Amino acid sequence: MPNSMIITPYTHESRRIRVMLVEDSATELYLLQKMFSGAPDIEVIATARNGREALELLPSVQPDIVCTDYHMPVMDGLEFIIRAMKEHPCAILVLSAWVQPTQKDNIFRLLSAGALDVLAKPLGTTEGIGHKEGALLLDAIRGIARSPALTGKLTRPTPARLNAVGPTVVTRSVKQVKLVALGASTGGPQILQRILSQLPGDYAAPIVCIQHISEGFLDGMISWMQSSCKVRLELAQAGVTPRAGHVYFAPDGHHLTLNAYGRFTFGERLNPDVHCPSIDQLFKSVAKNCGASTVGVLLSGMGHDGAKGLKSMFDAGATTIAQDEATSIIFGMPGTAIELGAAKNVLPTDEIAAMLVRLVGST
Repeated sequence: MPNSMIITPYTHESRRIRVMLVEDSATELYLLQKMFSGAPDIEVIATARNGREALELLPSVQPDIVCTDYHMPVMDGLEFIIRAMKEHPCAILVLSAWVQPTQKDNIFRLLSAGALDVLAKPLGTTEGIGHKEGALLLDAIRGIARSPALTGKLTRPTPARLNAVGPTVVTRSVKQVKLVALGASTGGPQILQRILSQLPGDYAAPIVCIQHISEGFLDGMISWMQSSCKVRLELAQAGVTPRAGHVYFAPDGHHLTLNAYGRFTFGERLNPDVHCPSIDQLFKSVAKNCGASTVGVLLSGMGHDGAKGLKSMFDAGATTIAQDEATSIIFGMPGTAIELGAAKNVLPTDEIAAMLVRLVGST
């Protein structure tokens, strides 16, 4: 493999984040390596010029994270991700000019295949990745690498794991539930799509969802999910009362909550350290204003957003669910909720969907 290069041999003692770069452009590869050389906590341990080279390197190199382009000769980024998830599961980020916010088909093909995140290269420049994109890439790599899920083997949804059974406590009978609140972050779009696609079109409760996603990608995500869902997906609007059979998403840059009258309210981002939209803020408002006749679900994601909010729903008597570790791409958020005692139920992806159907039913 003359075009690939292993830079650092694998050692278990390495404390830096080990990154493999997959990029067919020699110029882009040079610029990326130069950028990473300025990050003391990250090391580039290998490079490859296409997906096939990267796939051959994975077993011996064992990177913490793979950063790959999309369009490449021999084997492109999409095929590489599909093959890697089957043969050598690992954390993969996509950095490409072909994942602009308008290119929703590309973006969600990659996410569906198993990419944890996608970042767009700037268009209309020959200078490669800029300072802004570089900072976002470094932040994404650090966030994923420091997730509790990556202290051991990265877990991925597989048919065998999806059949696993977690502790289940059904505390609501059909049609007593008036609202379902969902929260997800890294790895969430694939999992949300799988859950929502299993709900009937006449689902008897409204669903309100917070998904952490890069600004500008939300509309594309909703369109992508809608193609496989019977329930109706849409952006929430301030002052509207949520309706059964509809799934509402918080718009970019706004916190989404429910007031005492059961209507949507928006809040501006005031604290730069708080996710916006915030899962905690949604869950806490549901606990306060909707009480026990609700279901709270916390799915895959880095960090702890939503854990305290789910505990508020638990304390209010709601049915609460955390995704299990085996099917969470990143176990940070649900894991924290479980540690807080916020989850009455800990379930794999498909069991979450089945439970939501059992708890609510159809109109």
